Amino acid sequence: MAANREGSSAIPEVLQDSNIPVILILVTLIVGVAALLPLVQTSLATSTGGNVSRLEQLREDWQARLHEQELTVATLGSLDRIESEAQGRLKMVTPDSVIYLRVDAPAPAPNKLPSRYLTEETRPAESESLWEEFFGWVPLP
Repeated sequence: MAANREGSSAIPEVLQDSNIPVILILVTLIVGVAALLPLVQTSLATSTGGNVSRLEQLREDWQARLHEQELTVATLGSLDRIESEAQGRLKMVTPDSVIYLRVDAPAPAPNKLPSRYLTEETRPAESESLWEEFFGWVPLP
């Protein structure tokens, strides 16, 4: 029996343990979950791509609606349309004579516009050569 005990001690204790089936099941589950991770990532990437394309299409639809509204505003603001509406629907006529009045009061202040609507004034760039930039601090004789 002593020989038996010595021979059995050569076998690792992990193999003698009764938890081997539990360990094998856990390892199998971990390998299975790790194998499914690329599939899940690909699925998420595909659904995200679908959402992006759907949102791009929605943005293009809104931009088309915006362009239609801009066209409507431009059409309604046309001087020819306003003149025809004034003559047709409102029964207005062009005056026989035009009277101009001189007003001795100062002109009203212009409406203040938000800065995003103002045009930027462009200043001419000062032309300075590259050598002047590098050696501008050196006094010349």
